[in-house]
Amino acid sequence: MSKRVMIVVFTVLVTVVFVSPISLVYLITKPTVELNEQVFLRRSVLYAAGLQVPPTPTEISMLFDSRVEEKTGSGGPFYLVKDEAGQPAGYVFLRNGPGLWGEITAALGFDARLEKLTGVDFLKQSETPGLGARIGESWFREQFRGKRGPFTTVGEGEPAAENQFDAITGATLTSNFVKDLLNAAVGQVGDVVD
Repeated sequence: MSKRVMIVVFTVLVTVVFVSPISLVYLITKPTVELNEQVFLRRSVLYAAGLQVPPTPTEISMLFDSRVEEKTGSGGPFYLVKDEAGQPAGYVFLRNGPGLWGEITAALGFDARLEKLTGVDFLKQSETPGLGARIGESWFREQFRGKRGPFTTVGEGEPAAENQFDAITGATLTSNFVKDLLNAAVGQVGDVVD
């Protein structure tokens, strides 16, 4: 019986010894992680809004605080983007959709009339590196500026019309998931902003 108790005590001690430093590091770094997540979100909203994103976190926060206001509509939260005079210039919505290996979260920017995209940025994705993960590359994100939905895809490098975007070669499923996410958002944004 005492041998069994010793095994349990030993297991508990080993667990405490290895888990305690990890827990301590988590608690110490938690505020920094939360700050970085906030900066990352703000950077994505500014990019999707079509604004020039400053290089430092402080400048990002200053621009965000002066030009962006978080609102809540019937379909959930969204961001109202203002021009330099303080007038509404556009909107940014965060939307989720399925991806090949996990959820894709995108910041989708629209002009003030909710007709054209001002930008798209991907906050979260776990697509295949070198294939579907290319949705995070600037060439892919930049192609959405000024486009209007509903969207269809064309082959990478082919000329695209106002409602088309270049699919990623070798990542057809990811390209279709992005298309579905965009088309669902285009159909919803008018209902969110009332």
